[in-house]
Amino acid sequence: MNKKYQELLRKREEAKKKLVKATKNFKGFKHEDSASELQDLNVKLSQAHLVSIEEEIRELEKKNEK
Repeated sequence: MNKKYQELLRKREEAKKKLVKATKNFKGFKHEDSASELQDLNVKLSQAHLVSIEEEIRELEKKNEK
């Protein structure tokens, strides 16, 4: 469990860095602008990835408490 937990913590830090990088120059979604659409998609995917990792960490912590 500890190895899996440590790996998830590492992945969470990487995902946070990726999200910061994705949002750094993002000024918002501009209609009918493909570059803006790709940036928006990248931000949403980064957010979803981070949420997924954090949920997995919480589940592991709950299992560890039992």
